[in-house]
Amino acid sequence: MTNVYYDTAASPFLYSKKIYAIAREIVGIEKIFFGTDFPLISPSRYFKELEESGLSKQDREKILGLNFSGRFGFDRKRSESNIR
Repeated sequence: MTNVYYDTAASPFLYSKKIYAIAREIVGIEKIFFGTDFPLISPSRYFKELEESGLSKQDREKILGLNFSGRFGFDRKRSESNIR
C-alpha cells in the first residue's frame, strides 16, 4: 500500500467531515490529495468542509496542494515565475 493515495473527490456525498481526521489517523495526512468532482461539486464546498473538519491549517495546506507537489516534484515557485 506504499503507493496508494486518496483524494477528497466526492467526500461530501459519501462521508461526514470527520473522514479527514479518520483518514489522517489511518493512512497519514501525506497520503491525501485534494480532488473535486467539479462541476458536480464546487471546490468552495470542499474548502468549507475542510475548514470545518477540525484539521490544523498545516494539515489542510498539505491536502490542498503541498502533498501533491511534494510527491510529484512540482516546484510551486518555479511554476509561478514561468507564468509571469
